Amino acid sequence: MAKESLKEMLLNVKPGDFDKIMRHQITQEDIKDFYDLYCEFASLETDYQQMILGRKDAAKDLTKRLELLKQMGELISRGMKIQNTHYEYASKDLKNSNIDEKQYNKVFEVLRQLASNESVQYEIKTITYPAYDSSDRHGYRTTDEYTGEITILAEKEALSKFESDKKIPYLNQEMLEEIYKHGFSMVLFGNEELKTERLNLPNKQILGYYHPIVFYLQDDNLANAIRSFISFIQENGADLNQIETSDLVENIKSKYQKKIGKKN
Repeated sequence: MAKESLKEMLLNVKPGDFDKIMRHQITQEDIKDFYDLYCEFASLETDYQQMILGRKDAAKDLTKRLELLKQMGELISRGMKIQNTHYEYASKDLKNSNIDEKQYNKVFEVLRQLASNESVQYEIKTITYPAYDSSDRHGYRTTDEYTGEITILAEKEALSKFESDKKIPYLNQEMLEEIYKHGFSMVLFGNEELKTERLNLPNKQILGYYHPIVFYLQDDNLANAIRSFISFIQENGADLNQIETSDLVENIKSKYQKKIGKKN
C-alpha cells in the first residue's frame, strides 16, 4: 500500500487525524504536488482576471485552492525547520554533540564489537530497578517512585551477577563501582544521574548533555574502542541515523582504531 501523501491527507482529513498529519515527513512527492497545485491555481487565476461573468463562483474555487496551498505550505515550512534543526545538530563540534537516544543501543553494540576479542569479551545489560524522586511542593516533601533503568557495557564476568531486562529490588552506586573495580572500562546510560554521572570513579568522560553516555575508562580494549568511536564522531558528527552497525564497526576499525595490547 502506497504511503498517503500530504495532499491526500489534507483533502481527506477526518477528526483525529491531526497527530498523523503532524508526524508526516515531507517527501519530494509532496513538493511536486505543491508545485502542480500552485501551477493550477496560477492558471485559474489568469482565467479569473479575464472574466466578466462568473467571477464570484471562480473566486470561491480559488479560495479553496489557496487554503489547501496555505496548509501545505505551512507544513512544508515546518518540515524544513525540523530538518534544519536536525542538520544543525549533526554539524556541531564534539563538545556540543548529542547522539539521538534512539541510537544509543547502536553505540553500545558498536563499542562492544570493537572491544571484544578472543582474550576478553564485553557484554551489554539493561537493568531496571525502583527509583525515587523527592521534591518540595507547597511546603511538603513528597517522594514519587518511578522505574530506574540503566544500560551497562562492561567486561562479561564483571556483569555476571546482573540479569538483563529483569527488575532488581534495588541498585546503588557501590554495585556499579564494583563492576569498574574488576579492572576494565565501563559505559553507562540511564535515566538517573546519580547512577551514571555521579559515581566515585576516576577517568570519567561524557558524550552528550541530556541523559548522556558516560564512560569510565581504564587501560583496556574498551577504552581504545571508545577513543576510536569519539574520533569518528569528532570528524564525522554524531548523527548515526540510517547507518548500519556493521558499517560503523568496519569504518572505525579501518580508519580510527589503534592497535593496543590485549588485556586478560
